[in-house]
Amino acid sequence: MFVWSPAADKTLPRLRRVALLTCLAASSILIQQPAMAADEQMRFVVVRSSQAGCEPTCTEWISAEGMIGPRTPTLLKATLRTLGDRKLPLVLTSPGGDMAAAMAIGRLIRRNGLGVAVGMTVFEGCEPDDEGCRENDNRGADYVGEAVSEGRCAHACALVLAAGVRRLAGDGTAVEDIPIGAASEAGTKKLVAYYGEMGVRHQVLVEGLRDEDGNLGHWQLFKALLVTSTLAVDQLVDAQICRGTPAPDNCRVFTTMDLE
Repeated sequence: MFVWSPAADKTLPRLRRVALLTCLAASSILIQQPAMAADEQMRFVVVRSSQAGCEPTCTEWISAEGMIGPRTPTLLKATLRTLGDRKLPLVLTSPGGDMAAAMAIGRLIRRNGLGVAVGMTVFEGCEPDDEGCRENDNRGADYVGEAVSEGRCAHACALVLAAGVRRLAGDGTAVEDIPIGAASEAGTKKLVAYYGEMGVRHQVLVEGLRDEDGNLGHWQLFKALLVTSTLAVDQLVDAQICRGTPAPDNCRVFTTMDLE
């Protein structure tokens, strides 16, 4: 295992260091992703906050969890169609997956002007895999819960995170194994171009100091603009944000009159 240190940083010429890190990244990309079971593939569900006291105006978000596969962009498109013009942030956790699909998802996110936060959704009542669940009837949404700053965004997931108009990764989250190169020169050029398209500083991802596991710290992620804030996911989903004027698109009013 390669361990980066300030001493090594001083002794390796810059070009050699860049080449070495790029080779390390490329070799990691060549590791075959495990086959995805149906319940491991990324699923998208719209969630309404169960935060105490938020009703009748609560925040909502898209919970995105699981492996990124070739069909994942289509699944996200279908979810966005149900929302019309509303812009809900993604609360994202994923071990990675298909890099081309991740870039397609990223462009879809940027085109729709969505924020992204690394985090997990703790569901209350019905879970996404529950069939015929009626626990959330009359609650204004099929799924309700709480978004928390926990979870891991690894490998291709970082390309999805890079696309958010706001990109959050707070304490308790991990952004790991960020791809900085590909198995071919053409693939690396596409990756570098994608980062540039999203406003991420690829060179900082390449040259940033790493921990003993080879990952960049939160400050390096911020410096590279892969994240724009190291605050918690609350910044996108806490009920407090609905008190502004105008309220964000992910604040929705629900009353019993909506049930009639």
